[in-house]
Amino acid sequence: MPALEEFKAKLARREAVVGSTFMFINNLYTPKTLKAAGLDFMLFDCEHGNFAPESAADMLQMCRACDLPTIVRVQDCEYHCISKCLDVGADGVLIPRTETLEQVQLAVESVRFAPKGRKGAGGIGLLRPGEDAAAFNENRLLVIQIESPKGVQNLDAMLAAYGEEIAGILIGPCDLSIMSGTPLDTGSDIVQSQIREVVATAQKHGKSVGIFMSRTEIPKYLAMGMNFLWCESDMGLMAAGAEALVRTAHPDAAGGAGV
Repeated sequence: MPALEEFKAKLARREAVVGSTFMFINNLYTPKTLKAAGLDFMLFDCEHGNFAPESAADMLQMCRACDLPTIVRVQDCEYHCISKCLDVGADGVLIPRTETLEQVQLAVESVRFAPKGRKGAGGIGLLRPGEDAAAFNENRLLVIQIESPKGVQNLDAMLAAYGEEIAGILIGPCDLSIMSGTPLDTGSDIVQSQIREVVATAQKHGKSVGIFMSRTEIPKYLAMGMNFLWCESDMGLMAAGAEALVRTAHPDAAGGAGV
């Protein structure tokens, strides 16, 4: 089964999937390495990282060539931000700061061809081999990111209205903490309560759910009911590998890998 079909099926069944983030490393050998490691997906960050749709295009095409599904976190919920990422080869998009039905409607319209949406046709990476417009509508993934109390409050309504179009929900813990009044304290009672509420709402609608996490947090979030495991970044993975190397050579050395 092609990896994109398997990834979609796992999300639909709420099975565990694991991926990481390209933020800074733009090297065409990297996708093959991460595919061989067994990752289910890679997420390209056009919101906070160094990537823009144009600069991510070659990497997205390499991921497609080595059968590694991709999601791009767009800069904002705007047609030109969303559509362009699909044109250059993304298999899906992550919409940051999702809070309203109007945002989700715009996202759906930007991701789907008519009659479901208003997506324009164009771009060298738009279609996978053998795809037509109907297959494109079925294959591209729309993921929403919940990063505020308003988003938590409105999630049930968003999923009730557009659940068939949404492949999963990811939580942005840092922004959620800031918007909740406990800046960067993601372990605060109010943030943890809202995280649990998002998980419960996602489960109610049968949707995959996850959060940006470190590798050490995976068991905690699996136990909480999450299955969409979005873990660390390219620099964090490199730092962890370097730290493991140093520990092997110098068992008494201290270090700390970044996320």
